[in-house]
Order: sequence, then structure tokens, then C-alpha cells
Amino acid sequence: MRRLTKILFIFFSFSLGNAQLEGTSCPAFKIEASVDQKQDVAYIVNTLAKYSSLSLLRYKNDLESAGSRVRSVPPFAFFAIVLTDPTTKASLKKLSKKNNTPYKRFCNGFIDEFQNEVTKSCFNATFDGFCKSSKLDVKKIKPLFLKCYKSSKQRTSGTPFAPFIEAIAK
Repeated sequence: MRRLTKILFIFFSFSLGNAQLEGTSCPAFKIEASVDQKQDVAYIVNTLAKYSSLSLLRYKNDLESAGSRVRSVPPFAFFAIVLTDPTTKASLKKLSKKNNTPYKRFCNGFIDEFQNEVTKSCFNATFDGFCKSSKLDVKKIKPLFLKCYKSSKQRTSGTPFAPFIEAIAK
């Protein structure tokens, strides 16, 4: 009888332990975007990189429409889409070198989203998954991202996440 009690105790302890772990585990990082949203992401980055500030006025409505369609794409998924397409990644690199008003608006458009991501319980798993899927060195990128996050909370910089975006574009 004692042996049966011990076996049942071990079984239930193991089962309860797993249930608790399942309830707190973080999902694997994945790019949560439709094919159309991925095309919109590419359109936004490629268009901003291709044209001057003045020329972008012609594309203002199209860019705003594409932006509203990708608003539901999580920020790390947005950049994973960019970094997994060689053409769009090259456009991000070109865009990051411009340092013009459209680029600054682009960077600042992610401030609230990045701040919200950091406060989530699965931030570390999400960030690490983003780095892995985008072939980025998490040990180099994460400290830079957190520095940009701190700067964004203190509002010490006009475009706090620009260094992060420039680093991942390389």
C-alpha cells in the first residue's frame, strides 16, 4: 500500500508540475503575418528607401494604407519579415543611412510597440526567437535593444530605436 501511495504521489506531483509549466511557458517565436501583410511590409520599407522625402509625397496615401494594414503585425515579426528577404533587408540598410524625416518617423512608429513588447512576460523568449529566425547575434543585439528601450523611456533621444534598427540592417 505504501508503495502504491508513493507511486501515486510521484505521478500526481509530476502531472501537476507539468500543468504549471504549460500554463507559464512562452510560445515559440513565429512571424504572425499574412502574405498580404508581408507584401505591405516590403512595400513600406522598399518605398521609403527608394525615394527622397519630397518624392515620397506621391506615395503618402499608399504608404499610410499599407501601414494601417500591417498595424496588427508584432514589431519583431515586422523586422523578421524585413530581414528574411534580401531585397527588403538591403532597403532597410539604405533607409537607415538616410537619417531623414521619413526614416525618423518610421523609427518612432515603433516606440510604443517595442515598449509594450518589453513589458510582456515572454519578452526574452520572443526576442531570442526573433534573433534566431533573423540570424542575429542575440548577445550583441539584445543589450543594444535594451539600451534603446531605456532611452525611449527617458526620452533622451529623438529617435531612440534608430541604433537598434541600424544595427539589425547591417
